[in-house]
Order: sequence, then C-alpha cells, then structure tokens
Amino acid sequence: MFERIRLWGWRAVELALMAVVFCVLLHIILGPSGGSFVTAVATNAIQFAQDVPAGTLVGLGLIALLYVFMRSERRG
Repeated sequence: MFERIRLWGWRAVELALMAVVFCVLLHIILGPSGGSFVTAVATNAIQFAQDVPAGTLVGLGLIALLYVFMRSERRG
C-alpha cells in the first residue's frame, strides 16, 4: 500500500515539474502572447531562480541528477 502511494506521489511531483518546465518553454517560444497562466508560471519560476542562491540551485540539480541515476540503476 505504501509503495503505491509513494509511486503515485512521485508521479504527481514529476508531472508538476514537467508542467512548470513546459510553461517556461512556452513562455520562451511565445512570449507574452502565451497567455496569462503561462506568463505567471514562467515569472514565478524565474523569480524563484533569482531569489535562491546559486549554490543551492547547484545542490538541487545534483540531487535531481542523483535521483535520475538511482532510478535508472533500479530499472536496469
């Protein structure tokens, strides 16, 4: 039971992250004509990236890389 909840939780997190990345990419491609939701998500993501210190972003990136590596090791 716990495994299913954990699996669905990770899927939800991955989908949310993909949605944010997709909105940022749409904002880069379409600019302000992408709509208010896309602009708001991109503005919030950019503001977050500017407010967080660079070392923290590098650490989060390394943790994400480690997660992807560990996940691929389990499947292979």
